[in-house]
Amino acid sequence: MSDFSDPNHRPLRVITFLAAHATEAFTLAEIARFLNLSKGSAHRVMTALTDAGFVSRHPRHKTFTLGMALVAVGQAALDRYPGVAIARREMARLNAELNVGFGATAIVNNEYLLLGREGTPRTYDGLALVGERRLVIPSIGIGQMAWRSPDEIDAYLDRGAAYLDPQIREHLLATMPAIRRRGFSMAAEGVGLHQLIKATVIAPGQSDEEVLSAAAITGAGEISASEFQMLDWDEAQGRGVNYVAAPVFSPDGDVCLEIVMSDLPEGLGRSEMERYAAKLVQAADLVTSEIRGRKPKPW
Repeated sequence: MSDFSDPNHRPLRVITFLAAHATEAFTLAEIARFLNLSKGSAHRVMTALTDAGFVSRHPRHKTFTLGMALVAVGQAALDRYPGVAIARREMARLNAELNVGFGATAIVNNEYLLLGREGTPRTYDGLALVGERRLVIPSIGIGQMAWRSPDEIDAYLDRGAAYLDPQIREHLLATMPAIRRRGFSMAAEGVGLHQLIKATVIAPGQSDEEVLSAAAITGAGEISASEFQMLDWDEAQGRGVNYVAAPVFSPDGDVCLEIVMSDLPEGLGRSEMERYAAKLVQAADLVTSEIRGRKPKPW
């Protein structure tokens, strides 16, 4: 996980912050305050980033935004990871057809990163802006973690030791083969889940330890098993579905990103929920195919 207390990471903190607020501009004093930097440190970092073109400074307002040099970096990254652009295309298509929200996510260095989204979210508890990150603790990222090795799955569940009781941990362990078998993860709506989602969002400049501490005191122990992960659609009756997520696989057979469907209409019956999930899985499988990925067999 990122150690943003390291002075060498200050430029990364600035770029991460500006990426999460791409449509906004900030003064030097605001950047120093939001990222808990001294004005001297902020000035040195912003000068270096501006000279490199990674940050742009308005000549009159003296405010900072993302710089044009990052466009080339972003395009190079998209060329390196073509699945992101294809996933965005498929999310736009499904959004037009189903009128629900979609996000493309990936686990990067134990952080759950939003790579793209379609549709306006009903709430802003979770990730709403491209570039925002969330701590990977149960059940955040479970649809991607389910395809990892048994040791990695155990380590993932261990991160929830502060709030997972033994029964919930066993439930999550039991859902792993179900996720691999059906090809997607799914969770029921609930207040507890929204609390956990909100608490695990990593604010720009915030350390992972601070986020984990916040997540542990949100009453996460009050989350029902179905809010962590459903084994059957019937668990959503009377509650609704919070999300359904399907993985995209790389040529090596690893999960490289995930397409998440959210903001589903209330009152969907089982057949409709299954239809929505089938369309999502088809879209994820299409992205896998176009990047010449390999969908592994459930193990």
